[in-house]
Amino acid sequence: MPMLVEHTQTRKLRLGPVLFVLAGSTTCCLFFLGNWAVGSPGYRQPSALRYDTPAELFLWLGYTAFAAVLFAILYNLRKILPVKPIALAFLLFCGGHAARHYLEEHVAAYPDSWLDTAMSIFEGALAVVTACCLPLYYRRISSILERASISVRDEARLSAAMESTLVSIFMCDTVRDRSGAIVDFVFVFANPTAEKMIGLSREHLVGKRLSEINPHVYRDGRLELYRKVVETGEPWVFDTETRILNAGTGRESSFVRIHISKLGDGALVTCLDVTAERLSTQSLKRSLAYNKAIVASSSFTIIITEPDGTISSVNPAGQIMLGYSEEELVGRNIIVLHDQNELTEIAQRYTEEFGETVPPDSSVLRVRLAHGLEEEREWTYLCRNNLRIPVQVNVNTIEDERGSVIAYMASSYDLTDRKQTDQYIYHIAHHDPLTGLPGRSLLRDSIETAIEVNARTRSQFAVLIFDLDQFKRINDSLGHDTGDLVLREVALRLRSTSRNSDTVARFGDQFVVILNGLADRSEAEITARKLRDSFAPPISADGHQIVISASVGISIYPETSSADELLKHADIALDHGKMQGRNGLAVFTPDLGKKLLEKLHLETALRKAIANNELFLVYQPQISLTDHTLVGVEALMRWRRPGIGLVLPSVFIPIAEESGLITDIGAWCLETACRDIAQLQREVGYELSVAVNLSPNQVHGVHFQQTIERALSVSGLSPSSLEVEITEGLLMRDSEETLQILEGIQALGVTTAIDDFGTGFSNMSYITRFKVDRLKIDRSFVSKCLTDANSLAVTTAIIALAHSLNMEVIAEGVETVDQATMLRDLECDSAQGYLYSKPLTLADVSAFTRTLHEFGANGADRSKWMYQPRNQPHVS
Repeated sequence: MPMLVEHTQTRKLRLGPVLFVLAGSTTCCLFFLGNWAVGSPGYRQPSALRYDTPAELFLWLGYTAFAAVLFAILYNLRKILPVKPIALAFLLFCGGHAARHYLEEHVAAYPDSWLDTAMSIFEGALAVVTACCLPLYYRRISSILERASISVRDEARLSAAMESTLVSIFMCDTVRDRSGAIVDFVFVFANPTAEKMIGLSREHLVGKRLSEINPHVYRDGRLELYRKVVETGEPWVFDTETRILNAGTGRESSFVRIHISKLGDGALVTCLDVTAERLSTQSLKRSLAYNKAIVASSSFTIIITEPDGTISSVNPAGQIMLGYSEEELVGRNIIVLHDQNELTEIAQRYTEEFGETVPPDSSVLRVRLAHGLEEEREWTYLCRNNLRIPVQVNVNTIEDERGSVIAYMASSYDLTDRKQTDQYIYHIAHHDPLTGLPGRSLLRDSIETAIEVNARTRSQFAVLIFDLDQFKRINDSLGHDTGDLVLREVALRLRSTSRNSDTVARFGDQFVVILNGLADRSEAEITARKLRDSFAPPISADGHQIVISASVGISIYPETSSADELLKHADIALDHGKMQGRNGLAVFTPDLGKKLLEKLHLETALRKAIANNELFLVYQPQISLTDHTLVGVEALMRWRRPGIGLVLPSVFIPIAEESGLITDIGAWCLETACRDIAQLQREVGYELSVAVNLSPNQVHGVHFQQTIERALSVSGLSPSSLEVEITEGLLMRDSEETLQILEGIQALGVTTAIDDFGTGFSNMSYITRFKVDRLKIDRSFVSKCLTDANSLAVTTAIIALAHSLNMEVIAEGVETVDQATMLRDLECDSAQGYLYSKPLTLADVSAFTRTLHEFGANGADRSKWMYQPRNQPHVS
């Protein structure tokens, strides 16, 4: 490895000691030998500088050698040794010697004078002094040589370090013009790192001028900078982006840190590639800028605190939410934003949780983080003007590169809107959106709360359920908007009439009131009537005066001890109240519960009855009042329950309608009746009609018409032989839909009849619109027409109305000959009842039909046979 610098003085010191020792020893020998010879007896001073004797030759050779050695040593060591004393002694010696020879040549008396003796002594003294000084100089020279050797070793180490360092090192000597001004610099050294950075080898670089390597050195001010460093001796450090020092790096440009310092009459230049550092710094600055921008633009409140809780930064969103500027908060502890009671509560909770005392200060916000857990919970921030804002706060640590916590960041967002939304959702979920009253779930909670309170106070409370009578008619006739208005008015009246301690709720079309603090059952009934009476004043809606009524069911605590049972028992009482008619009121009793239980058992048994074929049909003959012939039968359903016996339709049909079983039962009835009558027609040889009663729920079923079509298809019965009976109430309800259904049935060829005509609110316009085929006079009119003029008038009017509309009339419940005679005189078409026959099985109907047909075929009067007493097989 070539050496960096080989100092001139060091090279000279390597030769100096040898020359000094040899020359010094030789000179001393010659000098003393010459002086001894000169001072010996018989010696005579020559008249000129001659070498007549060997002594003279030795003397002059000594002088000459001594002079040459001294001159060489003094010249070479002039910068590192104090040569002035020995040089002065040498010059004095030479001057004295020259003066002595001059005196010898020009002064005849000189050799014997005292002056000659003095000059000899003076020269000898100078020689002795010079010789004595030589060891002192040798010691000084040895010390210098030792230091020079150490310097050489250090220089070798420095050279090795500079050769292996990652810093690029350049050494330049100045190039001066004739006036001594620096005009350029020449490279004298470059280490391997510099070679790689500059892309030139050391052999190619050394000896080149700076302007050759960088032609722009005159324009960019670099040369002036180098010149200033050399002239002033002040170093210069700067960072720059350069395109010169980038050969072989693959980068378009490099960032270097250049340090220029004076070195002799030149400059030492070190270059450190700081591109990675600069890029890292730029990346860090960009990241910090991004983070700052994100924090500044974040909609979340971000508060940075020192480890002791002192606020050091607040982002703009936090300043807006808190109402404080950053200057007002920085330097204050973050607990100024927290409710002290809240801090104390959480501190106590954390003390119990972690088993260590947690003070109610900012430590509460970081104790979970200290245990490696997340800190995220709901807090209350105290803002300007005593404004309290619920916030969700998440606290995170900010750590340095060693993992030490240097700060905490609390990010939070305002929960006010969410809480309002939650409250709204809770209100919607637990309250009726139309009336604002509590819904079912909140009502249940209120009942359970009332149970707890009244259990402690040993008092009573009641649950009242109000159901608006025939409310559906309001929706159907006046529209749902009007219905909603009525419901809101009812809710308003219940709230205004009830006490503040009572609870009013709604679910569906029913309203529930919880009456607290009752003395006894009678107080509940009195309050219930008072509330019900508040419905009496008409409700004005869209120009209509609507009068409503409500049925009420009441259950009492502690007679019933659970929330579910209180509601269920009140609902049972409500059903019982509805059976009493509109505006009914009933209080739950164990008997009502027993009836309900029986009803449930009956419904369960009825479901099984369909699958077990426990249902069957009986038929009541319908007789023509003109010729007393059998014109048809009415199908009546019966249920023979195993272990119980016969269950009448008046018992199980309402249950079937409430439970929805009537649809399946009605379909079975239609198909069975059609099949039986088709068989009966084949047996007797002529057509008979069969009348089947239809439930309103069955008529409005989705597949009702398909049910009729299927019954006719599987039985083979002619459509004209099937007569469907509907109630007058069905015509009054959903008239348009009912009209379409009846028209569809009639299009099949099936006849229609109105059952129990005259018992409801008869509207003649419905009769003309529906165009039914037959009217059936209810038994209530037939049984009283002989004794009650009004019943007779109604019966007469019905018959006349039907005939005027081309409808047939059949009377029900005919039990005496006088009733039959009266109906025949009023020109009623046919009749049915116990006078003719009780309901019969299909086999008995077949026998009855054959007997009646055979009696008439013999020319006898059928009326005589029909009206005479006889034992007829029948099924009640």
